[in-house]
Parts: sequence; C-alpha cells; structure tokens
Amino acid sequence: MKNNFELSEKELKRFNWGALLLGWIWGIFNRSWITLIQLPLSYIPKVGWVFGGICALIFGIKGNSWAYNNKKFEDLEEFNSYQKKFIYAGIVFLFITFAASWISIQTDFMLKKGSKEMALYIIQLTTTATIGSSCLILAYLTNFKKRVKAIMYGLIILLALAFGTMPALNWLGRRALEQHAYKDAAIIYNTLGNLSANKINKNRYYNLTAGCYIELKDIDNAIKNFEKAENADKNLINPESSMLTDLYIIKGDKNSIIGRDDYYKQLALESKWEEVIEEVTPKIKNPKTGIAIEGKIYSSWDYYLARAIAYKNTGRTKEAKKDLNCALKAASPKQAEYINSAYNNYKNYYKDYFNLIKSIFEIK
Repeated sequence: MKNNFELSEKELKRFNWGALLLGWIWGIFNRSWITLIQLPLSYIPKVGWVFGGICALIFGIKGNSWAYNNKKFEDLEEFNSYQKKFIYAGIVFLFITFAASWISIQTDFMLKKGSKEMALYIIQLTTTATIGSSCLILAYLTNFKKRVKAIMYGLIILLALAFGTMPALNWLGRRALEQHAYKDAAIIYNTLGNLSANKINKNRYYNLTAGCYIELKDIDNAIKNFEKAENADKNLINPESSMLTDLYIIKGDKNSIIGRDDYYKQLALESKWEEVIEEVTPKIKNPKTGIAIEGKIYSSWDYYLARAIAYKNTGRTKEAKKDLNCALKAASPKQAEYINSAYNNYKNYYKDYFNLIKSIFEIK
C-alpha cells in the first residue's frame, strides 16, 4: 500500500512506543499481521514472557516502517497523530494491567484467609473495570466518525455501569449487614432486586430485603418483599414461601393464606386436625418437590411433621410415629433435633411457634 507522502529515513527508524506497548493489538490496527506471532509465543510455559518481550522490542524498532508500508495515511501529520494514539492507549493499558495484577494478588490473599465472598466481589469489579477500560481503548483507537464513537463510548459506559454496579452494591450490602445497619442493607438489596434481570438473583435479593425488615420489626415491608421474592421465581424452593404464610397468619390475612402450600398451619393453629391431615396428605402422596433419597422423592419434612402432630392430637399414635420417622428421614441432623422437639410438644407446638414469631415483631 503506497502512501502519497514520503517518510524520511530518520522517521522510519524512529522507535514506535505504541507498537512496543500494545504489540499485536497495534499490529492489527496498523495492518502489520506479522505481529500476531507474539500471541502464541507469549503463551509458551515459563519462557513466554521472554519471547513476548523480545517481540515487543522488535515491533518498537520496526513499527514506523511497517505502519507506513502497510496502512494508508493522508499525510505525515495523520501518520504521527495516529501513532501517538497508541502511546497514550498503551500507557493506560499498562496501568490497567498492573492494577489488575495487584488486585489479583490481594484477592488471592483474601481467598486464603477465607474471605471468599469479598474476594469474589472484588474480582467481579476488577473484571468489569478491565473489560470496560479495554473496550474504551479499542473504541478510541478506531477511525470511526465522531458520532459513531460517541455511541460506542456511551454503550461501553452503560455496560460497565450495569455490570459494575451489581458487585459494588453487593459489597455495600454485605458491609451494612455486618454493621447491623439493616435499613441501609434493605435499600441496597431492594435496589439489587430491581436491577437484576436474573429471576433467581431477584428472588435472593428480595429475600434478603425482607430479612432486613424482619430485623427492623417492620412486618408490612417484610411481607411486601417476601411477595416480590416469591413472584420473581415461583418454581424456586426458598424460605420466603413458608415465612410469608406465617406473616399472613400473624396479620390475620386469611384470604391470602387459602390455597397456599402451607395453609395447614392456619388449620393447625385452630386445632382442626382432621383438616390438617386432609390438607397435607395429597402433598405427601404426590410430592412435586422435596428430598431425593436413593432415587425416590420424599415430601419436605414439614408436611410429615404436620401430619404426625395432627395424628398424635387425634390419638392415632401408630400413624403419628410412622410420619415422624418419614420426617426424620427427609431431614438433616439439625432439622431432626427440631422435629423431635416439635413432636414432643405436639399439643402447643403451633401456638408456641406463632407466639415466638409475634415476639420477634413485638406483636401482642
């Protein structure tokens, strides 16, 4: 490719710092395809950095000559201006690389110390910042029209904000919880729930928001956010379904309870034991979800426990013990301890359970 201007011998031999700093990236933009050899050479185990450095040095020495011969420029001014762009971009890219490496070392220390969640947040932020900055550099180096570049910059910034905001807010929410600043944590997690496009994440963040409002003894906002969590992903098994029913019962909202999976709690509270048995039996016989043991699906232990307590209250001890064993089989060791305690307190279990929740919210 022949340019319409001559480049002096001195200019041709001038060291190209942009080619040194950006290597094969500079080569692609300047149509010097020979620079792509740096990619495989840099990844040779143990000695890749040596070969990569040698390539970069050669690119710096030959850069001006290759760019002049391989790419079309209008005049000398455009040539020099374009090469300067790579120097600025290379310095920024070098800074980003060093910063990312330093943060990587710090997060490695955090992981070794057990601060896994914090390390993951920092990794997310660093990755977002690195990708966003790299995209901005590439947009800066392209020869698109100003309007197209402005749109590209805008999109890159929006993407960086979208992906960078989530881990940053996650970190702030975690900090707020650690400091027992539940009101601040509720605002942060509610924002994360609103921003998240993933229904599982939405469910999780609204659950966390509701949990914060429980700590604040704000039953109305707890209900509101448990509802949002449940609506975000109706198929996900999560604590909000059970807790939401409990809060409806405490509020006396019977219309909202009817038809829910754990409607039996209201019936048990009213000592309608035959209706409890009638309510939970279909869920035990045809479990849609539950615990898989040796390929067989067992209903969640709370259904078995409810029917065991109902049987015991109606004097059917044999059936009660059978359901108790099923509940224990589908439970973890800690849950088994709780199940046994609840079963032994069969006469007052549900009343005591709801009195405990009332005491949390200071409801008489």
